[in-house]
Amino acid sequence: MFSSRNKTLLFSPVERRALRILLIVTLISRLALALRPEWQIVTRPYSEDSFYIFTVAGHIAHGDGITADGVHTTNGIQPLIAFVYVPFFLIAGANKLLALRLCFIVVALCDTLSVLFLAKLLKQLARSKTDDEKIVWFHPPIAAAALWALLYPIITHTANGLETGLYSMLIIASMYVYATLRNANNKNLLHWAGFGALLGLTVLARIDAVFLVIVFALIEIIRSKGKEVVRASILSLTALIVSSPWWIYNYIIFHGLMPQSGTSESLASVLVENLARGSIVIGDILSVFFILPNYELPVWFHFAWMALLVAIVVIVAKKIGATTYLRTGFDVLALSPLLLFSTVLIIFYVFFFSAPHFLPRYFQPPRILWIVIFSAALPLLVSRFRQWQGKRRRLLRALLWVGAVCVIGFGLDRYIYYFTISTPSEFYTFAKWANERPHDRIGMDQSGTAGFFAPNVVNLDGKVNVDALNAKKAGDIGAYVVTRNLDYIADWREFSSVIAASASRHGAKFEIVDSVGRVIIYKKTQ
Repeated sequence: MFSSRNKTLLFSPVERRALRILLIVTLISRLALALRPEWQIVTRPYSEDSFYIFTVAGHIAHGDGITADGVHTTNGIQPLIAFVYVPFFLIAGANKLLALRLCFIVVALCDTLSVLFLAKLLKQLARSKTDDEKIVWFHPPIAAAALWALLYPIITHTANGLETGLYSMLIIASMYVYATLRNANNKNLLHWAGFGALLGLTVLARIDAVFLVIVFALIEIIRSKGKEVVRASILSLTALIVSSPWWIYNYIIFHGLMPQSGTSESLASVLVENLARGSIVIGDILSVFFILPNYELPVWFHFAWMALLVAIVVIVAKKIGATTYLRTGFDVLALSPLLLFSTVLIIFYVFFFSAPHFLPRYFQPPRILWIVIFSAALPLLVSRFRQWQGKRRRLLRALLWVGAVCVIGFGLDRYIYYFTISTPSEFYTFAKWANERPHDRIGMDQSGTAGFFAPNVVNLDGKVNVDALNAKKAGDIGAYVVTRNLDYIADWREFSSVIAASASRHGAKFEIVDSVGRVIIYKKTQ
């Protein structure tokens, strides 16, 4: 016979059917992205920076080492995803498009496993049965799984070819394993070592997960009032051992632990922009269903959007008694490592980093946390709505219908625009321009896509090129342009004009000769 606690961990038949549908939908919808034409695949959902990882994976597959150009050894990538992609480049050989198509297998598997682990995590957190609600889609495990499977704000980050999908899956899996160990009061050190190994893989997926390891160790020490130092030490040591090859590689080759991409992204001071961009991202996370066009909205709206969503969450939570409900019905303390980790990331990336355009994916752990909390509270929201009577209920129902139409309309619009996009990436189009001049050397700041398809494109932003990074750190990228004897400089005007001006101080004169979309092309005239 099962104990009452064990019964709560079992999916009901209707939940199993719903979860099975969501797993199939997730797998098929992600794999279907690989069936589109080449110019759509390279435009969306893969991002510009994902092509740095693809390029490195291709070089590793062909025996060139960890390099983006066959010349410079790099650590400007998150290592695990690059090595996961290597087999696809081995299979594809010289067929780069085939490799890109095969990489969607990773996208599909990571998102499908995330759906499964999210459902299991919500089941594990529940203190009592969560399938009392008649509509299965309102059951917390199924709601969380459905949000991950169907939401545009999820797929746009997890399917972008970068590490975010793999990273998300490993974080969700780690939280599930931790909740399982915690609920069972498992003291088996071998099991905790296995958990540490999973965290080590998460660190390899994205280096900032080292903070997650530290958080887990601290919380276990605090939770046990200092009695489980050995457990925390084993957890941390195992994570360190699993991730150690990357730390050793960084220290031996680059004499430090920070990836050069991180150093490159931290050269400027953009605190105000970080605060504005971080605010709108937090607002988007709290809204659950939306991503606002943060490049097009005034700065004041960024802060207003976050303030509005925070106010709505606080008012609704207080009105329906969400805090008491969550504490009573779920082991919310099991989420404390993810909460603390999310707080550390927000502080670090806003105040100590300079890549505001990457904050939406850097804030993926807070997004995961909020989906879990929202899904857990959903039955309470539904229950409170059903208790309302008269005009208030009719008004709320009308507002919910308007909200549902907005959510569905937004999701469909974004899917149609991004995944059946009709305009090729300008960097992909520029790569064709570069391939027509195979004997010329072309410098670009944003060189991910173009460098993947055109080997004569030289990276100048320093993310994967340590010589360019050193020149940028010295404030003189023009000197590097001269030493590399570049024939062209190309990029968006705000980048290419600065590089051309820097090169002119060293006697290299560049003049505008062409453009591809927003890519302005300078040619060396002397």
